[in-house]
Amino acid sequence: MNQKILFALALAFSLITGSGLTHAGIVLDKSIIDFPPNEPPRQDVTVNNQGDETAYVQIEVLEVLNPGTENEVRRSVAEDEEILFVASPAKIAIPPKGRKRVRLVSLADPDGEKVYRINFTPVLPPLDGDEDMGVRVVIAYQVLALIHPLEPVENLEVKRDPISISFKNKGNSYALVTNIRQCDKDGENCKDDLGSKRLYAGNSLTIALPYTDTPVTYKITNYKGAREETTQ
Repeated sequence: MNQKILFALALAFSLITGSGLTHAGIVLDKSIIDFPPNEPPRQDVTVNNQGDETAYVQIEVLEVLNPGTENEVRRSVAEDEEILFVASPAKIAIPPKGRKRVRLVSLADPDGEKVYRINFTPVLPPLDGDEDMGVRVVIAYQVLALIHPLEPVENLEVKRDPISISFKNKGNSYALVTNIRQCDKDGENCKDDLGSKRLYAGNSLTIALPYTDTPVTYKITNYKGAREETTQ
């Protein structure tokens, strides 16, 4: 049977029946990492092994091209002639209940924002002969690395009409829009979390609104930090 189909069926069976499926018990201490301008271009990720056996983990770096668009592509940097982002080491062995650090390093001064995704995939040993009929699920983890340009520019355009609110990132660094919220004219019947999206440079987002004549609040997070905004 096709491995992907087997995985999907096994996962569905697990969700329905609650049956236990073997997986490597690793946990990462970070899922998103910023590389601010004018700071050392390195960050560490700690990988914890919560299992009772040694965990073997393979690390792969993917560069994200055209992030946040329909043309987004993720490609491995391993075959690049000049590698500009490194995860070291690329393979680790973590003892039971132990931990290891993986260093992420950006080697270039980007003239624009760079986006990488780093996969942390457990490598399971071969099954014994008596276990050939078993199903094992490998749970991989991914870290999002955001490399800011040397001179980040914030320019998030927000437009409102009676039925929607639109956001367009005209700057050169990401803006994360979350917690979009609107209430009726009496401040009741609030609709929370109408949408969210990380808007990379050039990305846009349009959200349909439940009310035509009341303010919309939302949270913006970027290289400067987080803040609440209101649009009438």
